Amino acid sequence: MNKRFVPYDFRNRDFAVDRRLHPTRNAEKGTGCAVTDDWEIIIPATYSRLVKYYSGDLFSFFRDAFGICPRVRFVEDPIRELKNPTRKIFLLTEEHQSKICISSEQSAAFYLNVTEDSILVVGKSERGTAQGVYYLEDRMRLRGDATVPLEKAEHAPLFSPRMTHCGYELDTFSDAFLAATAHAGMDAIIVFTGHPDMNIHGFEDPDALWPGTGRGYCDFNNLIWRAEGYGLDVYIYSQIKCDMHPDEEGAVAYYEKSFGTFFEKCPKLKGIIFVGETFEFPSKDPHTSGIRFQLKPKTDRRPSPGWYPCCDYPDLLKMVKTIIHAHSPSAEIVFWSYNWGWVEKDARLALIKALPRDITLLVTFEMWEYLKDSQGGSYKIADYSISFPGPAQVFIDEAKMAKQCGIRLYAMSNTGGRTWDIGSAPYLPVPQQWEKRYEALRLAKEEYGLCGLMENHHYGWMPSFLDLFAKNAFTTNRMPDDALLEAIAKRDWGDYYREAIEAWRLFSEGISHVIACNLDQYGPYRCGPSYPLTFTQTKKDLSFPSAPWAWQKGFGIWNPIYSDPVFPNVDNSLMRLRHVEKVADCFGRGVSILKGILTNEHPEASNPCREQVAVAEYIDCCYVTAANVMRWNIAKQLLLTPFDNGRQSDVVKLLQALSIPSCDRTLLAEYMNTVALQETQNVARALACQQVDSRLGFEASMEYVFDPDTAAWKNKVTQESLLLLKQYCSNLDQ
Repeated sequence: MNKRFVPYDFRNRDFAVDRRLHPTRNAEKGTGCAVTDDWEIIIPATYSRLVKYYSGDLFSFFRDAFGICPRVRFVEDPIRELKNPTRKIFLLTEEHQSKICISSEQSAAFYLNVTEDSILVVGKSERGTAQGVYYLEDRMRLRGDATVPLEKAEHAPLFSPRMTHCGYELDTFSDAFLAATAHAGMDAIIVFTGHPDMNIHGFEDPDALWPGTGRGYCDFNNLIWRAEGYGLDVYIYSQIKCDMHPDEEGAVAYYEKSFGTFFEKCPKLKGIIFVGETFEFPSKDPHTSGIRFQLKPKTDRRPSPGWYPCCDYPDLLKMVKTIIHAHSPSAEIVFWSYNWGWVEKDARLALIKALPRDITLLVTFEMWEYLKDSQGGSYKIADYSISFPGPAQVFIDEAKMAKQCGIRLYAMSNTGGRTWDIGSAPYLPVPQQWEKRYEALRLAKEEYGLCGLMENHHYGWMPSFLDLFAKNAFTTNRMPDDALLEAIAKRDWGDYYREAIEAWRLFSEGISHVIACNLDQYGPYRCGPSYPLTFTQTKKDLSFPSAPWAWQKGFGIWNPIYSDPVFPNVDNSLMRLRHVEKVADCFGRGVSILKGILTNEHPEASNPCREQVAVAEYIDCCYVTAANVMRWNIAKQLLLTPFDNGRQSDVVKLLQALSIPSCDRTLLAEYMNTVALQETQNVARALACQQVDSRLGFEASMEYVFDPDTAAWKNKVTQESLLLLKQYCSNLDQ
């Protein structure tokens, strides 16, 4: 029986400690070091909040997962305890013993020695010990019992930081979320801000940089303090206005009032992230309008400064860096080149050459790449997508220059499991495709010195079965990717693990066919099954129901009118339809496999398995919506667009793609009615998925873009469109 959809219910489930600790009943047992009730967890007597957390976390893991309650003992002399290690788990750092010296300089590195009757975890720092604890928990969770494989090895993260936004509520970081983030191997969080006491999540603020964005109170120092207790750093993502050129008189005082005040109040911030679109200033670069996007006259066709690698950006960065470092000398300045990947290579590289050497360059990994499909059609990766693992040539060019200049390099890599391929799904279950991205990032580390990752942007991160897969991929002495994927499948799907892996393979194949173009990423891919089928309505005729506190309310970052005119480039429209049909077919077949497992399984199959099926089916629904939107739009253009004999060949191709025998308006209208009916049924299917997992349809900056209210709105618009279609055809008959 389907349960009732309760909005935001996922906040009580996905971040609850007891859910995270319980292994599934299908996990595969194994031999090794078996922990029992008569064991002890040994911790140095001098301990911090982080030590208190991870030692208690390990105890709770044993208790809640296995009913085992080892004694937790704080000791003054760990070295003496090491002389009698039997039935003890030691949670130490390098400073607490003298024999183990960790070669890695990463603070989250750890050494692990598991024998048949003892476990030793030695961290480079307390953060390393914490990761060692989570490593033990991960291994026991894979096995389903309190045994740890015998091992003697050092493990260290390949990348630091691994930064994430919050996926369960924009800029709101509960302790449970911070704990989950640390367990996933990430080591930093990102908060949007435009003011020292404010984040972006909240109600509308007329003084915000971007009109319509919200602002709410944020105690950054308290957030920093809480994050430290889980081994996490805090970066801020700047939306602070920069309306003075660094050469202007009074510029230092102007920026001291904003950036200086921020870091004076919050000196323990790890760093600040600048990106063109929110770090615009009145540049003197003649290639630009010289005025930020929000103030630029519509008649000026030049890009605003945030969308061009302005020659005076280094001057602004140097001034802001000097001001920030006066208050916080170690604060990291991260400069992201996202907005001008479209610009010629020489201009982009000239900017990098001129940057201060003691900042960090952040480059998007997969964007701006041009690809060809099997029939010769060309398309571009417009925004964040896993369809192309990367790296793009833009990344390669900028990474090479950063290495040449000795500038620290990070990648915006979407490795947190989400992209703009589907904006309202908590993660994309395409592990074989993620594996290609992980391998490409590891190679980029070797070739260009890539050392840090921004794992997601805007939509944030939510836990999934992919987290362990990614953490392992970004750690030294890792399990082979294929072996770990099989272990995860066995943990979650038991005897049906091969079928689950095949379903994931189909999903991975499907996602590789996605065409990540603006038309769809800022359209049906953004909001999923709530995307409307419109006829002659305009955006002004539509009013999307959304939460008043959403950062992006209504149609904030998506366009409800599908704007493909079709006839200027019929081949492109057909290519996108052909691709999305392939994607939907692969997801549909994979979902059928997973549903078959649930049918064959015991009626009490684990909720995580049911949720995995719901996520995959919801994504399938999103791609079905996109295909229906494209079909509806092609038929509409055939109906509404006058065309002469010169376009006859294009018309024939479009009709063949829709399997319509002729361009008869009655046939076209019947086809559109059929598409509308299919889409209404698809909406109902997506709603059923949401009853299983309330994360579906939610996106942190927009809140729910698909739920019962938005589904009702979409169906209402569909009926209005069918009425307009009927009236249009009737008028032609008169």
